[in-house]
Amino acid sequence: MNPKFTQTDETVLRGPRRTDFDFSDFDHSEIPLEEEKWPVIIIGSSMVGMALGLLLGYWGIESVAFDRHPSTATHPRAALFLLRTMEIFRQLGLEEDMLRASKSNFDLDAGMLLVERLIGGKVIAKMQEADPEQTAKITPCKRVWLTQNMFEPLLRREAHRFGAKQVFSTRVVHYDEDDDGVIVVVQNLTTGKYSKYKTQYLVACDGNRSPTRRKEGIEWIGPGTFGNNISINFRADLTPYLGSRAVHGVTYVVNKDVSGGFRLEDGGKRGFLIVSRLRDRHDFEPDSVTEQNARDAFFAASGIQEDISLDIDFVSYWSVAALNCTQYASQRGRVFLAGDAAHIMPPTGGMGGNTGIQDAYNLAWKLAYVLKGLADASLLKTYTIERQPAAESTMQQAFSRLVNRVLEDKAVVHDEELPDEVCELGYCYRTGAFDFDNGKDKETPKAWDNPHKPNPVTGSRLPHINLIDRTRNDKAISSLDLVRVNFVLLTADSSSPWLPAAAAQAVTVDAFELSQRSNRIADPDGRFKELCSMNDGEAILIRPDGLIAWRGKASCGGHSETLAAVLSKVLGLCR
Repeated sequence: MNPKFTQTDETVLRGPRRTDFDFSDFDHSEIPLEEEKWPVIIIGSSMVGMALGLLLGYWGIESVAFDRHPSTATHPRAALFLLRTMEIFRQLGLEEDMLRASKSNFDLDAGMLLVERLIGGKVIAKMQEADPEQTAKITPCKRVWLTQNMFEPLLRREAHRFGAKQVFSTRVVHYDEDDDGVIVVVQNLTTGKYSKYKTQYLVACDGNRSPTRRKEGIEWIGPGTFGNNISINFRADLTPYLGSRAVHGVTYVVNKDVSGGFRLEDGGKRGFLIVSRLRDRHDFEPDSVTEQNARDAFFAASGIQEDISLDIDFVSYWSVAALNCTQYASQRGRVFLAGDAAHIMPPTGGMGGNTGIQDAYNLAWKLAYVLKGLADASLLKTYTIERQPAAESTMQQAFSRLVNRVLEDKAVVHDEELPDEVCELGYCYRTGAFDFDNGKDKETPKAWDNPHKPNPVTGSRLPHINLIDRTRNDKAISSLDLVRVNFVLLTADSSSPWLPAAAAQAVTVDAFELSQRSNRIADPDGRFKELCSMNDGEAILIRPDGLIAWRGKASCGGHSETLAAVLSKVLGLCR
């Protein structure tokens, strides 16, 4: 037995009390304001909070994140970074670092297995396997397996470069929001000292027990909570038994004794086992599992018959839930929710953390444009308008995978399960910071698009197209690499009047002609014109987060004025 065996409780608290900490009235009149000025303060510096800080810095906005924990994650929680998320990190310049860290442990194309037992059990199904050639047709990126205790230190190392400060062992104990900003009071949990800051915006990445959500009175709705699972973190050398299964990101196990899944690290010498059922137990209340129970679960799931050296380090309890907030912002519009504070998803499909990072991506550029005076504050209202239904659709897909792969009651009502690549790349926004009315597109886009047969309409992701950068020794790039910090305008002909129109805007618009003849960015196969149904004289405007904001028709004149009006509409400047 391990004398250092511990247990942690990360469940969704049931009943009316949804958090283990509540903001309360706090007299901070005697606490002086700190001289440090942060345009954005973030509550929580886990995966989503860290990503938000880096994304804000990418768009030129400094931030500070306060986290009550002593450091970055020490427990190897599962983290599958899906294709769209990796496109975001590619934009930040972090893709290669993540690939290197992941390749040392996993086969990036191996996907997931559903087996009877980890060792010697028959294969029931293979899921989320990647076909590298097919994936390369729709994105320049790969899915990446990284546990949070590998990923968070990587982001922390990059934080200073992006102007994202992270302060640990410090809890936000109070905030007051008014029309001019937010007063934030924090407490150093080591010294007990209080500090007070004034910020323009506060973003709560404070997890499924979010006290911010509770203070704002924001409700969440959805299929609900389906009991508590456990994660058993262990050390055992399984390399003599595993073979090729050592490189799979997740190996689900279902047999008469146990249902769960292994996530292995270090070539199979350690990892964790998720358990949703252990014989007749289908729910695990915090502190109800002994170390011996954990060992029994390990042997039932692994299929190992002989005695091996096995250390159980700790057991964590967490809830399987599908819930989504009705709003992602306070009524005054200066406090926002992101990540698990805004939505909780079953782990099936690995969509929860990815959805949180996409929340951060959506919010970061909007905060930056507002804080720089390039957009009206009303742009921030589109954060909820866009992300709440997007997370709802993704949550329903995660729930469908839970029903199909894990729950024994297959009669539970759920959405049709869409292909993984559709879920990862194909969501289409049907309202928000777009111009659906004054361009080529007149029809409201459908909710999902197939990236293998894309219909690049307003509200959808710019599709991946292989291009050549003539200015960098014919370097092969993706169309996605053209989207950096600014809006982007794309046209298929060099004489397009939209090109000088883009240069004339008050807001920076990076404009590119994508054609076979271009001496700047060449489209050698003519895919852009074909894929995006581009005719001469037409253009596509891309937002800084890679979504199509507007598709421009050919016209005889007034191109600068038309584009200015579109940008004003997208940025909320039209009154």
